[in-house]
Amino acid sequence: MRAGAGSVRLGGLLSGVLLTQIVNSAVHLAQPLLVADLSGSLGSAAFFAAFGTGVHMLGTYLGGWPTDRWGARLVLVFSTLLRGVVLAGIPIAMAFGFATLAWVMGCYTIEALVRGYVDTAVHTVPLDLVGHRRDLLDRINSRYELAFEVGAVAGPLMLGGLMVWADGIVAHIVIPIGFVASAACYLLIPKRTAPVGQAATKPHGGSWAGLKYILAHPYLLLVVVGLMLFHLYELRKILSAFFAKGLLHHPAAVGHIGAAFALGGVAGALLYAGTRHKGSGIGWVFGGALGTVALAVGWLPVNLPVMVGAVFLFGVTNVCARLVMTRWRQELTPLEHAGGVTAASEFGRTAVSVGINSAVGGAFSSGASIYGAFGIVGAMLGIFAIAQLALGRVFLRKGDPRL
Repeated sequence: MRAGAGSVRLGGLLSGVLLTQIVNSAVHLAQPLLVADLSGSLGSAAFFAAFGTGVHMLGTYLGGWPTDRWGARLVLVFSTLLRGVVLAGIPIAMAFGFATLAWVMGCYTIEALVRGYVDTAVHTVPLDLVGHRRDLLDRINSRYELAFEVGAVAGPLMLGGLMVWADGIVAHIVIPIGFVASAACYLLIPKRTAPVGQAATKPHGGSWAGLKYILAHPYLLLVVVGLMLFHLYELRKILSAFFAKGLLHHPAAVGHIGAAFALGGVAGALLYAGTRHKGSGIGWVFGGALGTVALAVGWLPVNLPVMVGAVFLFGVTNVCARLVMTRWRQELTPLEHAGGVTAASEFGRTAVSVGINSAVGGAFSSGASIYGAFGIVGAMLGIFAIAQLALGRVFLRKGDPRL
């Protein structure tokens, strides 16, 4: 990258994100199906998803210090490679006949911890590359989200196709290979270069310093809370799997629903890229809340096309809301705290996922019918929508002059 040139090489980052998300979305869908098959319980699969998200949350927090110390690029490469190595244990166990529930859960647990390091590092890369230049941040964020969602379209479709046309082990072989290829792509990300006038900036503190900085700056805290409230994408793996398996009784339909989440994200990223210069973007916060309402009620007809449409609308609006708040967070984050603030923010977002997955696990283990369990989940999403609308009103009343 040339400092101040208004451009940055994104090929390594975007190709790595694309490959990562193809296999990552396959993991998100394959995991609950495999755990449900081995345990014989949808509720157990949901609770394990919540546990895995908790481990992931710990990884995002632990990732702050190494990201500040060694740079996002290096942490991203090594942690992505390690994900592939760990998940290779599942097809190996399948091939040699020792793929027990305990072994599979162990592999997914270690992978969840490492995934936390990946998330902290990859979300710190934009600040490492371009500092606080708003236009470049929006450009990187929207292209990142586009690559992320295109990969999320391909991943469920790939998984669904492999489930229909190939032996069950094949999908679990493809996944670790994809992570190794992603790590190779991330090596092409330009090395961290201090922006002009900030060469003396020293990263310090890690996640604890980042958390203290957030708590000391009220508007940044509001933005982080907003990102937490809109971090509902973890539902895509369990809602897709449970709707297909529990309501439609057709597990292969998981690919259609998972792809609809991602196609909505693709449309949202393109829409945001085309409108990012128009106004403050606060309207997307309200649009995101309406998308949450659509997701809350989309399952009611027990109809695949209706569910796909609701999920698509949610994807469009949720991505736009998250993109605008991500840019706000980046602009309010000092470069010396980039890794720490990002890690603390990702920790908070993942904490929301732990609560959501736990609530879903409770709903499906409560003894209620499958329809009753989905009703509980829908009510929970309605509460999130109300909180999102309330936060949007707060953003309207309190504006930060730096944004």
